[in-house]
Amino acid sequence: MRHRTPLATHFRDKHIWLDMGLLALLCVVASYIPVLKIVPLVAGLELFSFFCFHLVPVRGRFQLQGFLGGFISSTAVYLQVLNDKKFAATRERDIQLTLLFALCAMLIECLMIVWFLSGTLAWTYYLPFLIQLLLIICVIVFLSGQKEQSPQIEEHGNTGMAEIELLNDHPILWKNVIKLSMLIFILVYGMHVIGSELPLSRNASILLISLFEAHAVLASVMTEQSLYVKQTDLLTQFYLILFGNALSKSFLMCKGRNLRNKAWLIAVLLMSFVVSLAASFAIGAAVGSW
Repeated sequence: MRHRTPLATHFRDKHIWLDMGLLALLCVVASYIPVLKIVPLVAGLELFSFFCFHLVPVRGRFQLQGFLGGFISSTAVYLQVLNDKKFAATRERDIQLTLLFALCAMLIECLMIVWFLSGTLAWTYYLPFLIQLLLIICVIVFLSGQKEQSPQIEEHGNTGMAEIELLNDHPILWKNVIKLSMLIFILVYGMHVIGSELPLSRNASILLISLFEAHAVLASVMTEQSLYVKQTDLLTQFYLILFGNALSKSFLMCKGRNLRNKAWLIAVLLMSFVVSLAASFAIGAAVGSW
């Protein structure tokens, strides 16, 4: 993963200052029009990924590509890494770590979405995402400390370090910001239509959409949080989003051609969801948040 333009060169160009100035302006506008908060949030995540891309010391690591790609679309990272032929010769542990890092990025993004769009939610509502994130980090630390017993021999000179096609060398790609923001607004409207025109409950529609992009449906849920009579309904939808994410990523790993030891990684994903659900509910009940 090579930088086409050094970071210092970006700061000597007006484009990065225009991007950050426009982002600041969007934050001001969103403070007056709350429904637009998702736009500066998406743009801010793009800017965050750009700086990580340049500043994180392990720039050439496959796992870093998965982590940064997970902020854009963890589902896309899973599809690429698990099925693209250019990753077929990648070591098993590198693939496993990259998938886990992409999941971490998605969970961090979910925490940022809840914080940025929530207003005054109690800290216990962050627990489902936070506990699962901590569990996945523990698995990453454990896996990183293990020596791979039989690393796969690279064939035809393939080093296994092909690039995930999600990163960019521009501070904020506004086309991506507009596309993802529009997707979230469409999901908001789509859930209204599903709830009013089809014999599906709102929870069922949220679970269905979360099979494709968890953070997008979470953002759409958070833009309407004031409509919920009980905050426990919001917590239930958090659980459904994480459940849909666990199901879809387990399915992708099961069908992925490049991952050989599938069972334990699927078990890690499903068990981390179950533990986060049980622990967050128990803690919330103990402190009287619900």
